[in-house]
Amino acid sequence: MRMWLWGALLALTVAVAGGLVYSASNYTCPVTGEQLPCPACCPLNQAR
Repeated sequence: MRMWLWGALLALTVAVAGGLVYSASNYTCPVTGEQLPCPACCPLNQAR
C-alpha cells in the first residue's frame, strides 16, 4: 500500500511539472490568436 501511495504522489508531481513546462512554453497572442514561443514575438508587444 505504501509503494502505491508513493507511486501516485510521484506520478502526480510529474504530471503537474510537465503541465507547467508545457504551458510556459506556449504563448497565445491576444491580437492574432497564434501560438508563439514567447510574449515578445507578439505584434502587440513589438509596438512598445
